[in-house]
Amino acid sequence: MKYINTPYSKPETYFFLGVVGFVGVLTYLIFLPFLITIVLSMTVAVVVYPVYKKLLKLCKGQKTIASLLMVITLILVVIIPTFLIAAQIFNETTSTYYSLTSGTDSVSLLLDDVQERINTFIEGFVPGLTVDIRNYITEGSQFILKNIGSFFSGTLSVGLHLVLGIFALFYFLRDGRTFVGLFEKNSLLLPEYADLLIRKIRIAIQSIIGGKIIVAILQGLATGLALFFFGVPSPAFWGTISGLASLVPMLGTGIVIGPAVLYLFITGNMFGAIGLAVVGIFFIGIIDNFLSPYLIGDKLQIHPLVILFAILGGIAFFGPSGFILGPLVVSLMVVLLEIYRLMMRDKQEAEIKE
Repeated sequence: MKYINTPYSKPETYFFLGVVGFVGVLTYLIFLPFLITIVLSMTVAVVVYPVYKKLLKLCKGQKTIASLLMVITLILVVIIPTFLIAAQIFNETTSTYYSLTSGTDSVSLLLDDVQERINTFIEGFVPGLTVDIRNYITEGSQFILKNIGSFFSGTLSVGLHLVLGIFALFYFLRDGRTFVGLFEKNSLLLPEYADLLIRKIRIAIQSIIGGKIIVAILQGLATGLALFFFGVPSPAFWGTISGLASLVPMLGTGIVIGPAVLYLFITGNMFGAIGLAVVGIFFIGIIDNFLSPYLIGDKLQIHPLVILFAILGGIAFFGPSGFILGPLVVSLMVVLLEIYRLMMRDKQEAEIKE
């Protein structure tokens, strides 16, 4: 008995596709508990890959040694400090939240005074319009506490995923080209589109995660250190707010630096007020101008406001890991749309030639 040689016409073809679908679902379910860990490790590997290539040259092409040195460096320079800073942010956010809800300490009373002056100024232009700064900061504190608190509450789970993520990072660095080759080989896309997709994703990750977000982190860190040096309470908390605000066009770190300078001035710390203003204007405020061209250059450009919402939405959906996954998903969507546009253009050009 002969079967017509057309796709999906043979019974064994349907059977095979059914088996593939069933095994594919099982494979997805097996990897599902570790999917976020794998994606984060892959993202970090892409971000640090330029540094890894330099290490590889120093190690004379020894991939295992270079990957191991890269991972150890990240543990010492990034992972351990991140845990320490996150713990400090959690403690300060807790303190800030309770001080705002109690309304008894000096910072809370000063905030009420500043809010009253701002509302008086606003009502001079728009009668009846007021802003509740205390409520905004309280809601922001709750948001931070909810996500960082969940991060620390599952210590055993976090530790397990961290160890697995470090192992995955090692292999992504050492065998990255092999994984890319497997994707291109087994992709349903044409080779030129598969290669273009890989390159665009790499550019997107290095531009958004390794560019704009790292600049925002550095600005937040610099703000926190400046606030700590000049004696402003809860520097880690306000540094976090400053880092997020730096992603908002026309807002930036000034939303934290300005009130902090006013606080130091009102409390009589003239040296601190002047020093913080100088540091904020001539150092923190221009970090973006100096680092962005080097880290981002003319790579994929996504508006900072979109990145801010991607971070906040990512954290709300994925939890703390959404800080990276949110912008990653958005940048991936931008890349896919660009690839689709190129495919449609090539298709139209081919039809015109015919």
